[in-house]
Amino acid sequence: MPVATPLAFPDIRPSGFPALPKEPRFDPARHLALEMPETIINLADLGYSAAEQAACPSALGITSSFRILSDEGVACLQEVARNLAPYARKIERISRMVRGGVYQSKFLRDFCCSTEVAEMISKISAAPQIPHSIPHQLGHLNYNPETVGENVDKWHVDTLRIDYVLFVTDPNLIEGGEFDYFHGTKGEMAALKTAGQPIPADRITSPTVPGAGYAVLQQGNMVVHRARALREAGERITLVNGYVPADLSVADFTRFDQLYLADPEHIAASEYARHSAWWGQQMLTSQIKDPTFETDRLKIAGKLEEVSRMLADAASQIRAADQARMEHFGDE
Repeated sequence: MPVATPLAFPDIRPSGFPALPKEPRFDPARHLALEMPETIINLADLGYSAAEQAACPSALGITSSFRILSDEGVACLQEVARNLAPYARKIERISRMVRGGVYQSKFLRDFCCSTEVAEMISKISAAPQIPHSIPHQLGHLNYNPETVGENVDKWHVDTLRIDYVLFVTDPNLIEGGEFDYFHGTKGEMAALKTAGQPIPADRITSPTVPGAGYAVLQQGNMVVHRARALREAGERITLVNGYVPADLSVADFTRFDQLYLADPEHIAASEYARHSAWWGQQMLTSQIKDPTFETDRLKIAGKLEEVSRMLADAASQIRAADQARMEHFGDE
């Protein structure tokens, strides 16, 4: 199986993302406390067909909560997240979020790109994963809305395949703010919404989270999930970190149309183009390093066409992004 080599983080910081003046230094030996989840819900358990599963890089649906950070790691991440809070922005789906904080915080960047965590994510998902090559898909921070009663995030699926949702603050110290997922497929959720039917309560699961530093791992573009509103004033911060399946035979999945609606215009297209160029380069490098000496010239031509189609699709997504609308399933 040809495997991609991780893309180095950009050396250039874009405008509008000043570096934090002071922050801790990430030390995996002190800041990580990695544990495996007790339970893994697979895509089949959620109702996805064999054909739908075959198009995915992993059978993973979503896990029970598991620990990632030590107590010291939690304290450091909380410090960084609070220092980034003044840069929070609002989009249609989310009232207060910070994306691109990895440009501003080396601690956040080093944590999100940790090889130790990536190795564990690979083990849980039973597929090799590398930290996402689009910086805005690393270390996405969600903060509680300033208005009590407003959902932190609406029902949705993600713009990438594999990601974890990490509780930066202890969810047990606040009223509300639960992370929920729908025990079903995104097609079923769409059908419920189209029919104007409520989501059955017995199909909504809220994983138990022991405290800050714990996370759930999911195949985000397949699992419908949300973050509920706080019922009383309090602090709720979560971090979402994305990964790219390293298997080069897995088709790229990036919803650039949705990213363009969430991220600054002077960054979104550049990041996506860089990601796509890297993925195409990796596919071509694999062909250069491991040529297949065979008589099937159509198969060989098809490999080159696969790279061409991927790059052409990326270019098409970039051209059409201004025609997109934010996709979600609403609050309830």
